[in-house]
Amino acid sequence: MEEYNKVMTPEQILEAAHEEGFELTDDQLDGIAGGGQWSNGCCPRCGHTGTMYCPGTGESRCGKCGLKW
Repeated sequence: MEEYNKVMTPEQILEAAHEEGFELTDDQLDGIAGGGQWSNGCCPRCGHTGTMYCPGTGESRCGKCGLKW
């Protein structure tokens, strides 16, 4: 596993995942495609404004307390 703690290109990550037996479905790939975006949305738990919104899942996550909504 220490080999995977280095900086890897996306192609190397996919190759390593394949070698380890990990396969993603088309739905899973669609869910992570495009990444996320930082927003100034306010966390409902702690009020922090550094939140991440993932358009693929429609889920937000607080960068301070980790709440997902």
